[in-house]
Amino acid sequence: MTPSDLTSRVSRDACVLGMAVAGPAAWLGGLDGALGAAAGAVIAVGNFRWLASRVTGGLDAGSTIRALWTLAAVLRLAALAAAVGLVLVSGHAHPLAVVCGLSVLPVAVVAHGLRGARAEA
Repeated sequence: MTPSDLTSRVSRDACVLGMAVAGPAAWLGGLDGALGAAAGAVIAVGNFRWLASRVTGGLDAGSTIRALWTLAAVLRLAALAAAVGLVLVSGHAHPLAVVCGLSVLPVAVVAHGLRGARAEA
């Protein structure tokens, strides 16, 4: 499996999980719960895809690009913090629902890692 295949599959599964979390979040928290879960999932998937594109680009490029990778990582995390902060400050998303939405990505990554390990065994 190529890195782009893995990125696509993890992104797809995280989006599906995000929508699966948004349903109960809507039932428990109303519109704010659904918006929070959906926003958290979108932020998590966007962050993952940004990270994956930078890692594959950094591995293919020379040492000049690798030297800037640390700065890019700091900027990516600052953008992530700003996006989460903007969602929370807007008041239209429940904070717990945002955390639930953000947590769909680790579940998708671990599931694909275990699936790949089982296939190689």
